[in-house]
Amino acid sequence: MLLIVLPLALLLFGIALHVLTYFHRRQYSHIPSVPIPASLKWVVGHGPFILDKAKLFGFDLTAIVESFRVDLSAETIVIFSPGTKSPMVYSVRVSFFSKILGDHKTFLKPPPALDYVNGVRILGPKGILLERGSEVWYHKRRVMDPAFHKKFLRILMSKMNGKAKKVSDYLGRLPEKRNVNILPILERTALEVVWSCGFNMTEDIITSEKSPINQAVSDIFRVGAMKIFNGLTFWIPGTFRAEKKLLFEKAEYLRGLMKERLQSRYDSIAEGTDTTEDILSYIIKANQFSDKLNIEDVVDDFLVFLIAGMETTAITMSILLWYMLKDGEMAKRLKEEVNQMFEDKEELEFDDLNNLVYLEQCIKEVLRLHAPSRISFRMSPNKTTMVDGIELPPKSRVLVSVEAIHHLATIWPDPAKFDPSRFQPDKVKDIHPFTYMPFNAGPRVCIGRHFAMMEAKIVISRLLRDLTLFDPAPENSNLEIHTLLLARPKYGVFVGIVE
Repeated sequence: MLLIVLPLALLLFGIALHVLTYFHRRQYSHIPSVPIPASLKWVVGHGPFILDKAKLFGFDLTAIVESFRVDLSAETIVIFSPGTKSPMVYSVRVSFFSKILGDHKTFLKPPPALDYVNGVRILGPKGILLERGSEVWYHKRRVMDPAFHKKFLRILMSKMNGKAKKVSDYLGRLPEKRNVNILPILERTALEVVWSCGFNMTEDIITSEKSPINQAVSDIFRVGAMKIFNGLTFWIPGTFRAEKKLLFEKAEYLRGLMKERLQSRYDSIAEGTDTTEDILSYIIKANQFSDKLNIEDVVDDFLVFLIAGMETTAITMSILLWYMLKDGEMAKRLKEEVNQMFEDKEELEFDDLNNLVYLEQCIKEVLRLHAPSRISFRMSPNKTTMVDGIELPPKSRVLVSVEAIHHLATIWPDPAKFDPSRFQPDKVKDIHPFTYMPFNAGPRVCIGRHFAMMEAKIVISRLLRDLTLFDPAPENSNLEIHTLLLARPKYGVFVGIVE
């Protein structure tokens, strides 16, 4: 009997899936798409096409969907996923995606991929970065915003100067200086800056290559990326066993450490003895507005700030040094500007940062060419929605590619060229806010963008003041970027330090 029922059930399931998928996707017939052969029966969508593109681009979603768009010669296209999962609408039409990103109440973020893994809480669903856009997100953002205003950032100046000097001294003491991979060192630096300035913690991370905090953050990031890019197989029991075990161990360690520190802060707040003013104090306040938020929800914010603040700034600083060492004139201008700011001072002052004009132009151009966060997703509401003349069926996934927008020749002449003059003060006012989005755009623009810019200016300035750097591989003119969760130099960034 089972031999008859089971095949029949599978056949009926296949027919139902085919019919549901077919009618679901007919809703998108008005948007250009790569034709799907009848032999694929609609059910697998563009999966095989994506795998073919991945042979050329790797699993770089930005490059893959942009390639589809160029093939179709269209501004807006739709990509169909396997099964009945919502199709993905992708557009480089500024008037379209600016409306999507500008309306955070209608177009929410999709459910996060790393909130839980196999029932274990990793980044959690309530962090300000991952929270979809409900009232929880709105209140958190409103309460946390003051922690990233200039008045508060000014308070952090001394700590950031101290961390910049610390990494400069560390590099100067390295026994081997001719070929130093600076990316992991700047990752540890950015992590310690957030750890100290954001949460008032004192562990040494910069000079400790085997720092358990650094290792935990790095492992969560690495294995988390594997989970996202192997979403169809990662959940299956028996797959990625070592990676899952490592992810759970590191998440448990970090979350446990953070809860311990948080409880200490809660106790001092309750006793009225806590006078600390840091990002964590604002996170705590933001999570006190609702009795539905608990200490685990506070840890979500804590962990997201830690990981996001580490990777994005370190990548940007490393790539800036790569370009600088390839361009003698750029290096000379940066060195002169930095020396002029320092003069006979040991540390930069907060007001000096606005006068590092050329350095800021260079940082912004690095972020245009190599924005660490390359894509942003939104979900359309549970009803048909008209956006800039394009009809979006219910629950459409909308992909905005920062990478593609930053490389459109119609917006950025000679887009592949590194040209800091694009961001000269007299030109910046003409840049449309939704065509330059290294920190996203609209109401959900990155809350830590000013913190990151401040940190990059201080650290790079200190390195240029204290050290004489050179290019250890002048014959290598290719900066290979590898994309996992973020776009980063695949092999690191190597610098030489004059003895």
